[in-house]
Amino acid sequence: MIGIIPKGRFLHYLFAMKKTIILVVLILTGCEAPVNQETISSEGESILIGEINWTGLAGNPYREWFVPGYQSYVVDSLSLSDLAPELTNIDVTLFMGTWCEDSQVQVPQFYKILDYLHFNMDQLQVIGLEKEEDGRLVSPQHEESGLDIGFVPTIIFVRNGEELGRITEYPRKSLEKDMAEIIKGEGI
Repeated sequence: MIGIIPKGRFLHYLFAMKKTIILVVLILTGCEAPVNQETISSEGESILIGEINWTGLAGNPYREWFVPGYQSYVVDSLSLSDLAPELTNIDVTLFMGTWCEDSQVQVPQFYKILDYLHFNMDQLQVIGLEKEEDGRLVSPQHEESGLDIGFVPTIIFVRNGEELGRITEYPRKSLEKDMAEIIKGEGI
């Protein structure tokens, strides 16, 4: 291939190739939203917004409520006894606010339940929302758009692109019982 490049132009082509590679890398990395994006709320509190994962929740200052909430929670295994096989084609989207007391209680518990069930965490999307002055709950990438998210936490269960049900703000019975009813199609 070097024989095709005109004599004296090799460095020019090499430099052009290097610029092209850098441009492609920048485009590819710039298209993804950051994970565990932190901002300061209108109340002056650090909050996570957008896509969140375990690492973000287990980091400071969120670890103060996430880690003890996870470690101390005792899973109701009886309510989940035959649920694990049903989870293979279930996707879960969890909208939460790190500023919200209900989220601070239920999100660590929900993670513990998912771990108990050996849930594939690639099928879980956690989105941190910020509360606007007008009360709207929003994320930087607007994942909540069209989903009628008025309260957090909101846990949405989806099978094959179709919403099966959701737990909004707090469970009716318990996280385990509500989750089992939704996934088994018993409705809540």
